[in-house]
Amino acid sequence: MDRKLDRRRFVQITGAAGLGALAGCLGDDEPASENEEENGTENGDESANGEEEEETQEDVPDPTATENALIEPATLKEWHDVGLVNLQELDVRDRVTVLRVWDTETYEDGHVPGALKWAPDEFHAARVEGLGEAAPMVPDGAQMDEVLQRSGVCPRTTIVLSGPSALRTARAYWTLRYWGFPRERIKVLNGGYNAYGEKYELETGGEPDAPAATFSVEANDELNNEDRLGIAQMIQRVDLKQKGEREDVLLDNRADPDATISTAIIDDPANYHEGDSYSTKFAEGGHWKDADELESHIFDLDGVAEGDTIVTFCGSGYRATMGYFVLDGLLGYDDVTVYDGSFSRQWAQYDGNNTEGNVPPEEWRVDLNDRTEGDTGESELEIVVDEIPDLDSADANQIESTDAAYMAGEDTESDDGDGDDEGGDWGCD
Repeated sequence: MDRKLDRRRFVQITGAAGLGALAGCLGDDEPASENEEENGTENGDESANGEEEEETQEDVPDPTATENALIEPATLKEWHDVGLVNLQELDVRDRVTVLRVWDTETYEDGHVPGALKWAPDEFHAARVEGLGEAAPMVPDGAQMDEVLQRSGVCPRTTIVLSGPSALRTARAYWTLRYWGFPRERIKVLNGGYNAYGEKYELETGGEPDAPAATFSVEANDELNNEDRLGIAQMIQRVDLKQKGEREDVLLDNRADPDATISTAIIDDPANYHEGDSYSTKFAEGGHWKDADELESHIFDLDGVAEGDTIVTFCGSGYRATMGYFVLDGLLGYDDVTVYDGSFSRQWAQYDGNNTEGNVPPEEWRVDLNDRTEGDTGESELEIVVDEIPDLDSADANQIESTDAAYMAGEDTESDDGDGDDEGGDWGCD
C-alpha cells in the first residue's frame, strides 16, 4: 500500500513555471520606484540586477515554505516586521493577508497587526443539496469572492487564519482548500491572536486598508471537490463499504454520539489540541498538538491505517474540519475528505420519521440498509426538488455542480483586468 503521508516542507514555487501555475498578480500600473531607489537603480546602477538584489531577495522569508500549515506567533511577527502583511507593492510575489476568523463586534478590542475581518457566518451558507436545503454548508463562489476581494487577496497571497477558536479556523481552512487554494498558501496561527498577544502587542481600533482586488476563486486551478462529499455521495460510500467494495475510514469527530453512520470510528477532536473540542478558545489553552503526536494518535486508532481514504464528519460539519486540518494541513495527507452536511444537520434528516410528502424514497433513506447505527430521531427535511434524482446522478449533488460551474467561469461577473478568460491576470489593482 502506498504511503500517503507527506511531511515534507511545502515546496516553494519559483521560476516561470511556478508563476504560471499560480497565475499572474502583477499590477501593471503599480510603480516599483521604492524598491528601485533602495537598490540604487535610480541612477542606473547595474548592481540592482546582480548579487546585491539576489541577496536582498534571499533575506525576505517565503511564507509558503513552512513545515506545514500551522505557524507560531514568532513566524507571523517576522513576516509583519519585513513588511509582507498587506504589502501594497503587488508585483512582489510574497504577500501575506491575515484574516481574523471571529465575530466582528470584538475586532477593535484586539487583533493581530494588519488583520482583516472574516466573520463566521461568511464561511457557511444554507444551500440546496440532495432533496432539500441544509445548513451550514460550504459557501458559494460569489460569497467567497466578496471576502477575498475586500481583503486584497490575489494568487500570490498567503492567507493566515487567526482566531480564538480551533473549530472555526479549521472550518475556514477547509473552506479555502475546497475552493482551490493550495496547502502552502493557507496558514493557521497556533493559539490565534491570543497567543500572539502573549508575546507581542496586539492592534486595537479599525481595520487597515487592503489593496483593491479583482480576484476570484475562478483563478485557482480547479475546485478541490474531492475534499468534500455531499449526501448522495456519502450514502453511496456507506453502501459500497457495507458490500465490501470500498474500505473508507469514516471518522466521526464527535465526543460521544448517541447515533452515527455505520462502521464509523469515534475520534473526539479534543485529542487534537488542548482543551474541549467545541467550546475551548485558544485563550483557554487550546493550542494544536505537535504533528508527530497527532500522526501517532490517528494512525494508532483501531481501524485506521496509512493509505486509507479517510472521511471526516460530525454533527454540523465544523468539528469534522478539525480532523481534516490535522490530516491535510499538518500531516500533508492527500486522501482525506469532509462530509459537509454531517450527521445531525443532514444525514439524520433523511430517515422515515417525517410528515407525509417529506419522507425520502427508499433509495435515499439512511434508516434502511444498515446505513445508520442508532436512532436518528425526528426528521425536519423538507423536500424541495421537483423530481427525485438518482443517487449517482449530478442532479443529486447540486452544490458541487454549481461550484464547479462557477470555477469554470460560467457564473461569474468578475473583471480580470488585462488577462484573458483562461488563466489571465487576476490582479490586485
